[in-house]
Amino acid sequence: MGDKRPFNLCIECDEVITEPICAECLAERMRSFVEEHDSKLAAKIQSSVIEDGESECIFCSKKMNLCAYCFSREIYDFLVEKKPHDEELIEDFVSRFDFDLRRTIY
Repeated sequence: MGDKRPFNLCIECDEVITEPICAECLAERMRSFVEEHDSKLAAKIQSSVIEDGESECIFCSKKMNLCAYCFSREIYDFLVEKKPHDEELIEDFVSRFDFDLRRTIY
């Protein structure tokens, strides 16, 4: 029998995608935000979008399979690694792109 896994689950955390915003749309918004603090760092924010799954992005309508939390966590970890002492950037990022990050990082 084939894989019966629902395609509206995140491929990273296996949770149902409840806030369907694709990584590409999030990355665009995150780059704009980070650019206010550090334009070189903002240019390094990338999304490797694979259009797959049953969930559809509410902004661009592309099919998606990675939840907003997992992508936000990935970028949060990237920012902490690259700018560990820039508390303002980190706090502002979490407040704008929380998607339940506060519950898991604090």
